[in-house]
Amino acid sequence: MKAIIVSTALLGALGSSALADIPTLGGPMSHLLVTLFQNEIFLTFESPSMAAVDMQDNNGTFTGSSSALNDLGYNAQFGWLANGFISLPPASGIFVRTLAMSPHLSVFEQGSFDPIFGTQDSSDTWQWDGTMIHNWYATEVHGPHYARYEVFVGDLSGNPLDGYQSGFIDLNFQYGRDLSDRIRTLGGSVQTTPTPGALSILALGGLLGSRRKPRRKH
Repeated sequence: MKAIIVSTALLGALGSSALADIPTLGGPMSHLLVTLFQNEIFLTFESPSMAAVDMQDNNGTFTGSSSALNDLGYNAQFGWLANGFISLPPASGIFVRTLAMSPHLSVFEQGSFDPIFGTQDSSDTWQWDGTMIHNWYATEVHGPHYARYEVFVGDLSGNPLDGYQSGFIDLNFQYGRDLSDRIRTLGGSVQTTPTPGALSILALGGLLGSRRKPRRKH
């Protein structure tokens, strides 16, 4: 029975679009292990070497709810996973709150692709149901991105419960090459920053120009 449940969860994570256009996680799963021990949340990476992942391109042909990822770099390798048995008091749950996130990073919930964690004016706090969930991270901006979360035990309204300590975790992403330090915008046009060789030529030209003597007027 457990194998069937896990398989169903994975199918939901992959989306509901046509077979050829199903979003893939982007690589091996990187589980975020959630432990509740003596009223304190502990967060660890199941594979510490996978604390940062690469986003993948797509051809913009996802359909249905997964179309939220169209024309964006995306990844869903990070997955929340309970580390052992978690016992909570009545009328409570485990919540994840965004503390900081790259401004161009969007997050969508597994299965529904609903915006979460502040994406599209959604709440910055999301309730985790305790099952393995791989949410979707997406961006249109190349370069590094990050998200920092607080995980806490709260009441059903998302308010932290007294007597419980939060846990914290950072997720990191890389989407292609970061060219932000080589491209700048001047007067509405994009110009590339000169290479060191070009700078040397420009400097030499300026030096020669400064040594020219002014012409005498006759």
